[in-house]
Amino acid sequence: MIRESWSLTVRELKHWYRVKIQVFMTLLQPIVWLGLFGQAFNIGSLVPAPLVPQFFSGAPDYFSFMALGMLAVNALFTCMFSGMSIVWDRRFGFLNKLKVAPIPRGAIPLSRIMATVIRSLIQVSIVLAIALAFQYVPGLTGLSLKAGFSMMDLMGMFFVLFLLSVAFASLFTSIALAVENQETLFGVINLLNLPLMFASAALFPTAMMPDWLRSVADYNPLTWAADALRQFAFVNTAPIHDLAFDIIGLAVIAAILAGVSVLVSRKLLSNR
Repeated sequence: MIRESWSLTVRELKHWYRVKIQVFMTLLQPIVWLGLFGQAFNIGSLVPAPLVPQFFSGAPDYFSFMALGMLAVNALFTCMFSGMSIVWDRRFGFLNKLKVAPIPRGAIPLSRIMATVIRSLIQVSIVLAIALAFQYVPGLTGLSLKAGFSMMDLMGMFFVLFLLSVAFASLFTSIALAVENQETLFGVINLLNLPLMFASAALFPTAMMPDWLRSVADYNPLTWAADALRQFAFVNTAPIHDLAFDIIGLAVIAAILAGVSVLVSRKLLSNR
């Protein structure tokens, strides 16, 4: 299955980087989010300066808090369209060719998941680089990491983003296998993305939320990822959960959703 999955993954990546507008949007989208949302919407100004690190999980300012949450949100946005190629392959008949090819059915969703995870990690790398570079632009606030930030911390951050990307790519790939057209898929994406983003600690501290929403946000995978990223990047974070809880939770969710995606493909692609 590994060889077949990798061959289909390479096909997906070629389709991605050959469409220049997609590569351009990969570069432009982080600049828009960080430059407009991150700089203009500064709720940190509402918090007394001595309380900023405590209120924003150890971050020295709101932009630093938001920038790390934006890494998780960007992974979500990239993964939302992980199953779009399945819809198009079904529409143009390529999926029927894969169904009769001598390859494991599980290779089809796994290739989409692998390609999406690679794209997601590339995009979050760009977001991280831009957020750090903003420190050197006059008039802008940039991402400030802790003094002892090391390569191990960076690797830990990317491992967290890898697990989050696997989880969400698996979820949306499974949904794409079950729907018949792109309109239905877009409807499901729009139904899920806003609750996942705003019912989390990615962009706003959970202390600002009502109790019922905070209870939901505390167990949102996006919150686990953002919470873990901030524990790697800052000191005295007052975390929502222990780092081990966040990572194990993401690993379990990723494994379950990836397994479900493979099982769904075996059932649905065999009957159609």
